[in-house]
Parts: sequence; structure tokens; C-alpha cells
Amino acid sequence: MIIPTDRPRTIPHLSPRLLQIMKLVAEGRTNEEIGERLHLRTDTVKTHLRRAYKILRARNRCHAVALCLAYGLVTVEELRPFSLPPAPASAAAVRRAA
Repeated sequence: MIIPTDRPRTIPHLSPRLLQIMKLVAEGRTNEEIGERLHLRTDTVKTHLRRAYKILRARNRCHAVALCLAYGLVTVEELRPFSLPPAPASAAAVRRAA
């Protein structure tokens, strides 16, 4: 009897530019924001993203970010914090805020 073994997944190779764009996507930036930051047209950003999706075999933006995190191409520490309000210190603070 042959027991199947899982083959190790190889990490996809993203060019430095595609990796830079995927890190900005992982931060939650829009195509327009990425274009402004990198001095690219929005259409160029979209072209780079399509290329990255193909290399990663991602279905969409969210899936591409998840794969980058899983492969270690993007780390959680690199991500900017989302603009959420600070967590309340206590339940009393929650009642006062309401």
C-alpha cells in the first residue's frame, strides 16, 4: 500500500515591485492610494495586481493577501493598524461612551 505524502509547497516568487504592491494591499490601501504612493497610474497598479494574483494563484485581493501572509511574504508586524478607536479600559467606559 502506498501512503500519499503532502509535497511541500514552494513559495511563489514575486518581484520586488509586486511584493511592494502586495504589502500596500495588505495594509488596506486602495488602488488609487497605491498609485499615488508609488507614482503609478491606477491602471498600472491593476496590471501589477493581476500579475501577482496569477503568480500566487489567488482568486481575489483578499485571497492574495491571505496567501502572502501564509507564505510569509508579508508579516503581520508590517501592516499598519487600521483606524479603529482604542479599546475601552472597562465596561464602565463602554457605558459612558454610549
